[in-house]
Amino acid sequence: MSEGIINRVSHVMVPVRELDESITWYEANLGFRLHWKRNDGKMAILTLPEGPHFFLWETEHDTYAHFNLRDGIQPVIGIEAADIRKLLHTLRYNGVQLGEVRVERGEGMDFEFFDPSGNMLVAHEPYQG
Repeated sequence: MSEGIINRVSHVMVPVRELDESITWYEANLGFRLHWKRNDGKMAILTLPEGPHFFLWETEHDTYAHFNLRDGIQPVIGIEAADIRKLLHTLRYNGVQLGEVRVERGEGMDFEFFDPSGNMLVAHEPYQG
């Protein structure tokens, strides 16, 4: 494949069960801002100061289950945290379902957590080596 065919990832799409609940959750827990919401209330675009747009679309189907591989549910999104311990504290304080928290000697910390629709996300801090 030749270079230059793709410029960047413009957006990520995540299925959710209840759009308004999910918008509130992503704003409160991860600092996203609502950029746009479709008139029918079934899709919204959230943003961060950097990175691709984050589309949430409401569906009745358990589409997140398609990520359920042999070893279990896999993360749909990876997030690099500026302050992972603050993020972990915020998620715990807000009662967000967490997976295993892993602290690697010299390699940082990472953990999985779940949005209200059951989508698994993973947060990590940049390696400081």
